[in-house]
Amino acid sequence: INAEYGDFTDLERRQDKCLAEMEQLQARLNKIEVDCAPASTGPGKVDIVIGCGVGSPAVFLGAILARKSNTLIKVFSHSSNTASVDSGVTNKLLKVNRHESDVTGVNIIYKDTSAAYFVDKPGRQVPVFGLSNILRYIARSQDYTALYNESNLNTAAAIDEMLAMVDSLEMKSTAQLLNEFVKIISSTSSAYLCGDNLSIADIALCCCLTASVVSGVQIPRVLREYLDTVARGEYEMRVLKAFI
Repeated sequence: INAEYGDFTDLERRQDKCLAEMEQLQARLNKIEVDCAPASTGPGKVDIVIGCGVGSPAVFLGAILARKSNTLIKVFSHSSNTASVDSGVTNKLLKVNRHESDVTGVNIIYKDTSAAYFVDKPGRQVPVFGLSNILRYIARSQDYTALYNESNLNTAAAIDEMLAMVDSLEMKSTAQLLNEFVKIISSTSSAYLCGDNLSIADIALCCCLTASVVSGVQIPRVLREYLDTVARGEYEMRVLKAFI
């Protein structure tokens, strides 16, 4: 019996040794797979031209897009632009992702235009007008489903409704429109407009609010707190802190 027990104990020891060696081999294999895996390319770099008036919310959208895609910004003034360009804002734009990237993906051109527009992949000349349309186009082309997931019909519909309101705010900021957003934000426990996560509706509204703050317009306390909260959240939104 003792001999049989000794054989069984020896077998257990050998089995434990084999299992330990297998774990070591698996760990080495996992490391090799990680080291040899191709780098993830992720969404493509944005390559856009944004045409807008000086102080337009689209200026700050450009900063957010550049930060999210890790590209640089260039700023130009078209011959049609008669408004004074704020060099302080321009300098802050030019510092977005400086020393981290050598690729220019966002070109902002100040023009005499009432609605912002942009052209994706310059040279193709397919203009998209309005802040909400620009954001929807970018979200689709860059596959930013976390910001605008059209497969979730309820959330997408809520985002579209908010974007329609922001479109009116983009054209003319009024106390009535601002108060509508005050009511919406005050009625939810979330930090965001549509659900518990950042969406393109939040980006659009924050760009409009930032434009108001930069131009010296006093916005309601609830909206200022909302803007400050969102600007402290997702990485790309923190770029707004330089302006507000």
